[in-house]
Amino acid sequence: MTTTLANCRIELSKQIRDYWAGTTTGAGSSTTLVDTALKAKSNDWVTDETFDLITEGTYIDEERKVSSLDNTSGTLTVLAHSNTPGSGIDYEVHRMFTASEKRIALVAAARQAFPYIHKVIRDESKVAGNWLKDGSLEAWTTSTALTNWVTTTCTSTQTSSAGNFVHGSYSAALTSTAGSISQTIAKNEDLKYLAGKAVTFTVRGKTDTASSLRIGIYDGTTTTYSSYVSNLNGWTAEISPITVTATIGANPSAVTFFIYHDSAAATDYVDDARVIGPDNPRIYIGDLSLPRNLPRQVFIEPENYYQGEHWGLIHGIKFDTVNGYMTLPREYGTADLRLRILGAGYLDFLASGVSSTAWAATIAIDSPQTDILVAQAILYLYTQMALPNFSTNDRKSYQEMIGFWKGQLDNRIALFGMMPPPATINWSNR
Repeated sequence: MTTTLANCRIELSKQIRDYWAGTTTGAGSSTTLVDTALKAKSNDWVTDETFDLITEGTYIDEERKVSSLDNTSGTLTVLAHSNTPGSGIDYEVHRMFTASEKRIALVAAARQAFPYIHKVIRDESKVAGNWLKDGSLEAWTTSTALTNWVTTTCTSTQTSSAGNFVHGSYSAALTSTAGSISQTIAKNEDLKYLAGKAVTFTVRGKTDTASSLRIGIYDGTTTTYSSYVSNLNGWTAEISPITVTATIGANPSAVTFFIYHDSAAATDYVDDARVIGPDNPRIYIGDLSLPRNLPRQVFIEPENYYQGEHWGLIHGIKFDTVNGYMTLPREYGTADLRLRILGAGYLDFLASGVSSTAWAATIAIDSPQTDILVAQAILYLYTQMALPNFSTNDRKSYQEMIGFWKGQLDNRIALFGMMPPPATINWSNR
């Protein structure tokens, strides 16, 4: 359920009757596009605001101002492209708003149309009582760089292939030179509160080489290690993860949790890392893209989850919307149970999971919800064009279009608006 920015541009153009797509039938030059289909157009079809857009070939995505049309040959004269686009090349003509202006409007509309269109957030990467940030290894700056973990010497790679992760969408594959990934106070300031405390560190793991995958706890003086994973037949079981327990020094110079890749020849997969110790009801949710860092509902898995009981709704949560934390009631401080966080987030155009304005970037909606996006983008365009630097007649015309498209947007929201998530209800008996 995704739509490319390019397809949104096309739909927007069609709905304001500003769409022409063709294929060149002659070689032309860097300053001309030749298409015999344009012979059907009058020469004054080209307006003062007309631009082309090359949509395939070597010069794809180039757009240039069009100065004139010669309908005897179907030749558009344009400001120079990088070179001659050539024959058989797809292109578009935009006569009211340029492709770039439509791009800006669509990206803005993705936010402005919230909550009638939104990203559905259903996250189960957090664990009540877990002192680690991103123990589920879901947050990556790039496909080889974890956001909240430090990679040392080895290579860590975001992995989502079937059988190579146990929870969420990703695991980390550790390969190449022997090394480690670790979480430190520099990445997670809360770890300093573990000074003098006994903690248990667990990780689910999978390896193809004995004496490669293990974990450790380091307090600046002593490193306490787990045993190596010796089973080469798949993931360690949920009830028997890789485990190490240690007491952090009373005045530690470091508090670091390591996942080791000790054999350069091995491929080690790791997921679902947890540090459970003294009460820690504070959970970081600033990486979930929740508006104001405020979820709508938070559930906790039952202890006998596999017997089919329902997840329990948690009440009495305190939210730090500025810093992105939620504090659970004290009884959940060592629960070691997974949380289900529900909410609605702003939509954006993404490429490889990162915000992008490339025409190939996608947004997580399709028709008919894209009609809401398009109407919001059209309102953006006409609002910009109605600014005071235009003549009185122009402003009046654009204001009339604004009124029309406001009506269209309201109708589309009523027909196609996404069901909002439940309202945040957070009562407590205490």
